[in-house]
Amino acid sequence: MLKSGPRVQINKIAFLTVGAAFFTAVIILRLFQLQILQHDYYQEIATREQYGYIELPAQRGEIIIKDYHSQEEFFLATNTTLNLLYADPALIKDPLYIAEKLSPLLFNLEEQAAADYERIDELSRNLSPDLTEEEITELLKSLTDEELETDFKQDITLKISEKQRQEILLATELEEDAIQALTTLNPTGIEVIEDAVYAYPPQISNATYTAEAIADYVEIPSKKLTTLLKGENRYVVLKKKLDPEISDQIKQIFAEDEKEMFNGIGMQEEYFRYYPEDSLASNIIGYVSSDGIGQYGIESSFNTQLQGIAGKFQTKRDSIGRQITVGDSILEPAIDGDDIVLTIDRSIQFKIEQILEYAVWEYKANSGQVIVMNPETGAIIAMAHAPSFDPNNYGDVFEKEEMTFTTEEMKNLYETDVEGMFTYYTNPITLDNYTVFKEKDEDGQTTRGSEANANAANIKYYKYVNIFGPEVYHNKIVSWPYEPGSVFKSVTMAIGIDDGDITPNTTFNDTGPIGVDLNVFTGEYDYEIKNSDGYFGLVNMTTVLAKSLNTGMTFVSKKIGPALFYSYLEKFGFLDRTDIEFDSEAIGKIEYFEDWTESELATHAFGQGITVTMIQLANAYCTVVNGGVLMQPYIVEEVRHDNDSETTTEPYEIRRVISEETSSIMSAMLVNSVENGVAAQAQVEEHYVGGKTGTSQTYKYGKALTGSGTTITSFAGFGPVENPQFVILIKLDHPKANEWGSQTAAPTFSKIAEYLFDYYNVAPDK
Repeated sequence: MLKSGPRVQINKIAFLTVGAAFFTAVIILRLFQLQILQHDYYQEIATREQYGYIELPAQRGEIIIKDYHSQEEFFLATNTTLNLLYADPALIKDPLYIAEKLSPLLFNLEEQAAADYERIDELSRNLSPDLTEEEITELLKSLTDEELETDFKQDITLKISEKQRQEILLATELEEDAIQALTTLNPTGIEVIEDAVYAYPPQISNATYTAEAIADYVEIPSKKLTTLLKGENRYVVLKKKLDPEISDQIKQIFAEDEKEMFNGIGMQEEYFRYYPEDSLASNIIGYVSSDGIGQYGIESSFNTQLQGIAGKFQTKRDSIGRQITVGDSILEPAIDGDDIVLTIDRSIQFKIEQILEYAVWEYKANSGQVIVMNPETGAIIAMAHAPSFDPNNYGDVFEKEEMTFTTEEMKNLYETDVEGMFTYYTNPITLDNYTVFKEKDEDGQTTRGSEANANAANIKYYKYVNIFGPEVYHNKIVSWPYEPGSVFKSVTMAIGIDDGDITPNTTFNDTGPIGVDLNVFTGEYDYEIKNSDGYFGLVNMTTVLAKSLNTGMTFVSKKIGPALFYSYLEKFGFLDRTDIEFDSEAIGKIEYFEDWTESELATHAFGQGITVTMIQLANAYCTVVNGGVLMQPYIVEEVRHDNDSETTTEPYEIRRVISEETSSIMSAMLVNSVENGVAAQAQVEEHYVGGKTGTSQTYKYGKALTGSGTTITSFAGFGPVENPQFVILIKLDHPKANEWGSQTAAPTFSKIAEYLFDYYNVAPDK
């Protein structure tokens, strides 16, 4: 028999001891790595995971004006509390049912038309140069009332149907290394666009994996990011700034909802913009859209400062997300928006708006504008428009009324490039017109042959109730250049005197029209410069200005010459924006002097063939009468910050334009123009004032139109004479009662100046 050898004895205890020692060493090393070497890294992750965040909204800053006498402050724009309607799509059983019930209550035609106008305005600013005229017309076409209502209902349905969000903005202003890392990683459903990161939840199959991969780069805790990337759509806004009556109707629907069909629909209070003074100074302040973004005016140009910065409340939470009531919490308070205090005097603004509105009615003008400035400081005292709008109900400008046209009137209705939009000429000769919209009933036909019998085809025509529609949003004083006409003669005369080419006593023999632009082929002049009111023989420059003689200004312009004329126009600020605090400021058009013909040199001297803005012209008049210094115009007196500090605007001298002597001479000549010239209706009882009338022609097919309703009338003036406290510029667009500035704008100036003398308690000097 074979015998087996001795067996090797294995010590199990020793084996276990060695194994335990090995694993203990591994754990110790790992703990050393985690707790010592990588302590900061994991501490940061733990902190992010343990803390929850709540955003604290900032309150929008207020816009304030003062009363000159009492120094009492008034809010042009402030905030009030109204209900916001929201939905949780995850809880909604029947989206179509909800949309059917809520859409009629929430839809506001004027608001949606305003939003569509904003859409078109934004598109027009970013059009591709490669687009054809037809493509541009199609892109910028306004939606019909029916389309707006249909789109609104579809939008409501879509909002409450989407259980998952389609796109989420995760981060902005990423550092370059984070952008590079994310680009290299290239996770599905994540896109880097410039310095922003977007997530598209429907494309992300594993939210946890993606969140862990990108959390550090977008600086969002991975657990919170996982929830975000799943894209659960638990909160969508259906309507902001609910009318209290609509809120009550919705509450009634909730109360009667026995089948709980409205589970997932709720209301909450929010701050919204409110304008206590209604339409007062509305073209200055603009309005805030339903999205909380400032549109037009101060609301737009100071939108960032007014919005403020949202705060953050950060607290510890347990493993299932509940807030821990003990321990540290971090509060980063919201920084409320800045308050903007304007230079506008409330009493003056209110009175001038009344006077202007009456003048537009009295002289049957399409519209009118007035600006009042302090010539010593450049501060804007008032800035009025008629017609205007109520920023509390800014969508009302889209309100329409039905029009009925006779067969004869239909001949003055012309199609535009936009389908369904027409131009109706109230006077085809002077081109007075307004926009007309064509709509049809369900059975209506829009064939061209049926338009003469519109009612038979169920076609209806509408126009804006205010005639102009959204045009009234614009601050035309700042953003709409125009041809100033004879009111510009004061500037030309000041240039001639300052350069020494003429004096008030320089004579000119006014015997008849002056020929300009000699035609070398015919030996005759192509154009003649004529006066509107005859010829006066031997006259001096004081009379030329007082009688507003175009021939005399032609004489002055030839003395100055195009190069020097252009140089002074630049010094007066006509070639640049004034940089007043509006982001919509436009600039006029004045061609370079080397391109001027002889006729253009002449016509520019009396304000034709060039365009300027009212703010440019008013500031130039301030320069003419304040001693010759161009001041920086401003309308913001101070900005009040959330930390109780203030930023105050100080008057700023840009440059000297004319000498003090020239300014003094021009002031006297302008007083004479009112006392002894065509501007006699600008006189104020017991007070001397200075000023100049203007009547700008309009054109059709390149030819000047004549008659009432064809002109733009204006008047620029100042007072008191010895120490001017105000410069007033008035413009009336296409007055039909009278075509001359001396008969329309001048008497309007008289009313305003009389009020200002009384308001400032200026002693009589006449």
